[in-house]
Amino acid sequence: MIRTITLCLLIAATSLSVSAQEKLSGQIYGGFLRPYNDFTQSDYVGYKRNFAVGIGMGYQLGPLMRLRADIASGLLNGNDAVNYYETNIYEGQIGVDFNVIKVFKRDYDGFKLNLQGGAGMMMYAARLYDRATGDKVVESPVRGVRSFSPNAILTYGANVSFPITPKLDINFGYTNRWTEDVDWMDGQKSGDYSDTYGMMNVGFVFYLKSDKDRSKIEIDKKDLDRVIAEKDSLGQAAERGQKSVERVAELEMETQEKQVRIRQLEAKVDTLIARIDAETDTIPKTPPRTPADADAILANEQYRVVVASLPTEEMAQRWIDKSKLDKSEMIIAYISDLNTYRVVYKSYDSYPAARKEMLNIKAMVSDAWVVKF
Repeated sequence: MIRTITLCLLIAATSLSVSAQEKLSGQIYGGFLRPYNDFTQSDYVGYKRNFAVGIGMGYQLGPLMRLRADIASGLLNGNDAVNYYETNIYEGQIGVDFNVIKVFKRDYDGFKLNLQGGAGMMMYAARLYDRATGDKVVESPVRGVRSFSPNAILTYGANVSFPITPKLDINFGYTNRWTEDVDWMDGQKSGDYSDTYGMMNVGFVFYLKSDKDRSKIEIDKKDLDRVIAEKDSLGQAAERGQKSVERVAELEMETQEKQVRIRQLEAKVDTLIARIDAETDTIPKTPPRTPADADAILANEQYRVVVASLPTEEMAQRWIDKSKLDKSEMIIAYISDLNTYRVVYKSYDSYPAARKEMLNIKAMVSDAWVVKF
């Protein structure tokens, strides 16, 4: 019996140490055998518990069903008023666990209530002894002929599993064995019915699923460090170049902002001139144009080519009307902190593009400048 338990544990350890797929699992269990035969007493000297151990592997066929294969070994014994028997049993079976809970609630991952069924082979070696003398009376099968008697079995029962960890369940259950025309399992032929047995067991189910998060991608740390180093190197080079461009832009923008105050003074002069022009203006009016959509153009911060800065919106509009520049994108932008109305010629996403356009119109508007807002 000890050798059998040791062998079962060794096989279990070997099986569970093998790298398995996501749906594989393993089980190890022990429990008490319940014999159904002519010997119903257990008071003879030397009586042993009807104990068995088993191991197995499983494969998840879907949310409801788990295919399993088991091997087990155990001892049956008992007595009546005259004799007692001892029978060694070895069995292997293939069956299924059907999780009833999942029928009603597919997304439930708590305890499992399984109906169990299967089929397999059972081998036994029975010995019948006289209680008074201890002499062997019968053995089945006869040792000189064969060591064990093989018989087909059907199994049915139920078990319940409670999760301890995401990979480990504790399992309780009872499974009965049905045999046909097996009268010598207790060492004697009664002729009333086939000898059979059941097993009340407790054990553990190990799920060999991976701990990896399927929503994440694993990357080798060495490869990641190499990519980061290359990125940092390229980023530093790009940053140095960008800083040079930005510094030039900052210097130009600082110069332009300093000129704003000068233009404000110039705007006051323009106001006086405009008042005179309002009284003496005889220039024919140009046909009205369709103004550019100022709200759309000013919706996002861009680099603006500014061609004039005036104290009133009316003066800014008059400047536009008189200008010979392209008016398709020309708008008026009010700058609240300076209390001035700027005439924006065109807007660009980058400073180099805006500066290029400013240089193109320098011949017509010498004091045009670029500012970002």
